[in-house]
Amino acid sequence: MLANNPFVNITSSMDDKVVDRTEEKVQLQMYINDVINGGGVVILEGKPGIGKSTLMNLVLKDLQKSQKLDIQKYYFTPSVYNALRSLNVKTNTRTLIIIDDLNNMEMLDKGSQAKVIQLLGSISKKFGIVIIENRDEGVQPSLEKLGETSEKMVLGGLKKDDMRQMIINRLSLVSTKPNSGLEPFTESEFEKIYKKSNGNPRIALLICSALYDQKMMSVI
Repeated sequence: MLANNPFVNITSSMDDKVVDRTEEKVQLQMYINDVINGGGVVILEGKPGIGKSTLMNLVLKDLQKSQKLDIQKYYFTPSVYNALRSLNVKTNTRTLIIIDDLNNMEMLDKGSQAKVIQLLGSISKKFGIVIIENRDEGVQPSLEKLGETSEKMVLGGLKKDDMRQMIINRLSLVSTKPNSGLEPFTESEFEKIYKKSNGNPRIALLICSALYDQKMMSVI
């Protein structure tokens, strides 16, 4: 029983695809469309596990269907600085650069951080950049000091109906028949899960995983 816990994977998966944050996806896609042609920076900010990278991937999937883009995606490590300095872009193709986990920049000293910001500002004059990070202040004030403008989108938690659907989707993975309810969870337990997680998918899945194991142990 315990091996079949559908909540063990606490990152969003394709099984959560119905939870597609339609409003947020449209807003982010509008911001990105604005910078694809003339350059600029879009900042996607939110708490760890809130679904920033998942949302970005949904938007990229739609963008690639509608237009030809050279999408270069990086997870920030100190070596990314050198990679960005020697960007290899395709000719006659618009380039979009995605930098995930920019908050990892804090592992660098202040001087190195300043160099990264300056490089991003320079690149954004020609190419569209999307920065994904989880710091409240983040990179935006530093870019503004350089005279660079940016659009920032702060991603909040899932709406209650979306979280309900996410949990039902996961439960259906181990159900022998179509599952449209929260069983073995009760409505009261769902309300507690939503309240404790504050809409954060990763925290909700952690809670669900522990609760599911408890329920399965009681059945054995």
